[in-house]
Amino acid sequence: QAHGARTSSALSSCTRRVRLPGAPDMAQEIAATADPLYRRTLRFAVAVASQLAFPDQPLRGGHTLGEGYFYQLVGTEATADQVKKVLEKLQDLVTSGDAITKVKKPWKEMSDYFEKHNLTCARGLLHTRVEPEVECYVCRGVLRLALHQVHERCAALKAGKFDIQLKAPGFIVTYAKDAYIPQPALLGSHQDHLCFSESLGVSSVGALNGLQQVGRGRKDFVFACEFRQEQKLANITSAVQKRKADGKPVKVICIAGPTSSGKTTFANKLCMYLQNVGFVAKPLTVDHYYLPLDRQPKYQVNKQRSDVDYDHIESMDVEMVGQHLNDLIAGKPVMTPVYNMKTGYRDGEGHKFEAMPANGVLVIEGIHALNPLYTQAVPADNVFKIFISPLTALQLDDANTVKTTDHRLLRRMCRDYLFRGNSASTTLKMWDNVRQGEGVWIFPHQNGADFVMNSAAEYEIPVLKTFIEPLLRAVTPEDPNFAKALEVLKLLEHFSTWPPGLTPETALLREFTGDGAFDCH
Repeated sequence: QAHGARTSSALSSCTRRVRLPGAPDMAQEIAATADPLYRRTLRFAVAVASQLAFPDQPLRGGHTLGEGYFYQLVGTEATADQVKKVLEKLQDLVTSGDAITKVKKPWKEMSDYFEKHNLTCARGLLHTRVEPEVECYVCRGVLRLALHQVHERCAALKAGKFDIQLKAPGFIVTYAKDAYIPQPALLGSHQDHLCFSESLGVSSVGALNGLQQVGRGRKDFVFACEFRQEQKLANITSAVQKRKADGKPVKVICIAGPTSSGKTTFANKLCMYLQNVGFVAKPLTVDHYYLPLDRQPKYQVNKQRSDVDYDHIESMDVEMVGQHLNDLIAGKPVMTPVYNMKTGYRDGEGHKFEAMPANGVLVIEGIHALNPLYTQAVPADNVFKIFISPLTALQLDDANTVKTTDHRLLRRMCRDYLFRGNSASTTLKMWDNVRQGEGVWIFPHQNGADFVMNSAAEYEIPVLKTFIEPLLRAVTPEDPNFAKALEVLKLLEHFSTWPPGLTPETALLREFTGDGAFDCH
């Protein structure tokens, strides 16, 4: 199985669902598991439980997989018995309601503690962001860096549900209110990216900070990240060639991913890669296929344009999309619409899209590109689906990683400011609504992708910090987004700052910082 390709393995649970005394009702469970504070407390408690169960076997991970986090016991493949012991310790912490206390410890004491327990990621961060005193959380004698706010007691986890499921080579800690939905596509991509990071010796923020500006350390790491991206494009191209050789030629490539995943640059690059091996690849923008305002279902109710949800697939002219795809595949030209967002209607007759030759491949990208309704008129064998997202593998400490959503937020904030004139506060204000649409229209289809394109380059956040830190520091205490701005600033403080000039012109990051070879701003 090629890394990044679709997998079909299912998670096998080796434990029962945890139900504790005084369990909440369903509404409380939903509220709890949707709460970031609950999830952060769960990650902390898992780290404590693992150390109590296996004092000499460090835990590493915390990578998001749907409604769960993936962990591994360093140096070994987890067993059902080990998972059971971690769960028992976790349940004991929650049932007993152990206190989680924030304390300050001398830098040397914490450095020695992390070294003793082989917590290399936490120690690496400590040694590259030195402070005289270190804020930590302590619970039942176990210490961890105070990276995020958590609940004051482990008993807070009674408000929701948690479970631990064995998934070689590690296990997944879930907080799903219902049955956990496996994420084989994401897990495969994460594992692939972890191997890459570990081979370069840069699997944590501390290790990344340790790369020096003097010499070739940073430059060579940037090149390695970019070569990896190019290799993924070559892998996709090979997969398309193989489909053709097997008598199932790809006619449509669908690319979807959450905002700020780099879809536009990726689609342009992929077209060039396909052209290099003899295909005529053309991008088709589907963002203009909205229904005219007078045909929008929600508008027809109250005649209020504000009622229209442009993220909902009902706002799209799915029938026209299907017809155009079929016509183009059949070698016919079409008139693609030009949608005017100001008026809510289409301008003129549209643009003529020339007929595709026999070796033609349409490359479409958009929020609904993986939705089966989009391509239902096209034979499945002629469609190749790609899910794209920056799935960073960087550890902050040994049980917490850099969140993919935070990586995308930093990209989005930079682009919004440089090319749309939006302040950091404006981007932060919109962010929750943007993410809500992604959860409904993109993520449910990611496991149906033929390839997961991990667009993360681990050098990006130190470069983005140069642009974003001043914007966040301009958010005032009176601003309703001030708390979120402080949270993002705290994340950035863990990173050193890298000059933007290190970014190659062809890098996907240039879609967000500008001055790139594919710049369309």
